[in-house]
Amino acid sequence: MKTNGNVTGSKPVEGDGFPPLLVIVLDGKGGVSKSVISGAVVFGFETLGEVMAKFDTDTTNSTLTAMYEDARLIDVHKADWSAPITYAISQIGNDGVSRMLLIDTGARDEAKIKERLPLIATKMAAVGGRLLVIRPITTSNFAQTNAIEFAMSTANTDIGVVFMRVVAQGRTEDDFDEWLALSARKAALAAGAVDTFISDLGVKHADNAVAYGLSFVDVAMGRFEKCGEDENRARKDFNPEIQGWFMDWLDDQTQRWLPAFRQALRNREKAKAKP
Repeated sequence: MKTNGNVTGSKPVEGDGFPPLLVIVLDGKGGVSKSVISGAVVFGFETLGEVMAKFDTDTTNSTLTAMYEDARLIDVHKADWSAPITYAISQIGNDGVSRMLLIDTGARDEAKIKERLPLIATKMAAVGGRLLVIRPITTSNFAQTNAIEFAMSTANTDIGVVFMRVVAQGRTEDDFDEWLALSARKAALAAGAVDTFISDLGVKHADNAVAYGLSFVDVAMGRFEKCGEDENRARKDFNPEIQGWFMDWLDDQTQRWLPAFRQALRNREKAKAKP
């Protein structure tokens, strides 16, 4: 089946569906839940029947490649680092090729990623696709300022931007009161960004999944055979109650995020259409 294979120019978001999409979870710091967010994004699009092509630029501590055997590790410090991504984009529309892509970025990779965004956006537009950039938001003023500046710098493009408050790792909703009150944040929302949040899965649960090389979906579905000789140990650490919690958590993020993603893409369509 052909999917937008001969269409040029990005498509509007219609109904409950998405155009071909490249999702980038982007922040220049480590430990802000980028990989946790990425894993939940993969699950969310799987509920729509999509299979995501997955890329990880964290060459020092790759979590995505530990969770997904089909994830590809990329070193952004090589001159041709974007070639696998642009090639995957060029194949969208061919039989058996994923029309959804994900990049989980490593610490200190932000500048390199941003340099290639215009090229990647052009490649996505050529197959009728869009870019969606998720900016994790912690209580760090530095992270918040960077996210807002990114949203404003892309305001006249059709790149969707989502602020993802990390209400996890000991942070509560009250910790984000100052963020919610920022006038600069409100200006970014007026320029098309969308604000949502990731809730707390539990640090121990997330760490255990990564240690076993399991995706969150693996845990939720009880796919422990991939642990090999550690299968019985994994089943003990992830008893049926914990498996159920993983599924409940994934469902919760999906129900909140997918509408936010659609809105972020629509907002930028409207902003770009303004004279």
